[in-house]
Formats: sequence, structure tokens, C-alpha cells
Amino acid sequence: MESITAIVAAGVAFALSYYIGRAMASTLMAVIMGGICGLAFAVLFFITTVAIGAVIPGMFDGRTLGIHFIVLLVVVPLGSAGIAVLEHRHLEKVEARRLPF
Repeated sequence: MESITAIVAAGVAFALSYYIGRAMASTLMAVIMGGICGLAFAVLFFITTVAIGAVIPGMFDGRTLGIHFIVLLVVVPLGSAGIAVLEHRHLEKVEARRLPF
């Protein structure tokens, strides 16, 4: 159960960072906002699973939850920042092709 919720949190963070990369005006802002998005979803994952675990005892294993949280704290912000930068650069190239000169 912890793995499924961690994968969902990472997927949503990556999807949001894709849209952030399209919306940012500079590459630096795309990196910063992508990293913040990934960190926010990692913390949201932890808060949500702990709250559900408090309401429904025995639903989550504490050790596995902690391991997934630590992995998400490292992987998701870096991945989200990377996705935001790649999408931003791709969008810049597409827009550059439209220029008449």
C-alpha cells in the first residue's frame, strides 16, 4: 500500500512539474519551481499516509512508510526539476522554430 501511494505521489508531482515547465519564463525558475513541487508532494505523501494510518490503525507499515518518504524526498524533487527543465527547453525550441528569421 505504501508503494502504491508513493508512486501516485511521484506521478502527480511529475505531471505538475511538466506543466510548470511550460509556464515558467526562465530555466532557473523552472528548476526552482519543479523542485519545490516535488518536495511539496513528498511532504504531502507523508502527511496523508500518517493521517490515514492514525485513523485506520494497521493500514500502513511505519518502517516501509519511512523508507518511501526518504526516497521520495531525494528522488521526486530532482526528477520534478529535471522534467520541468526538459519541458521548458523543448518549448523554447518549438517556439524558436516558429520565428520567421
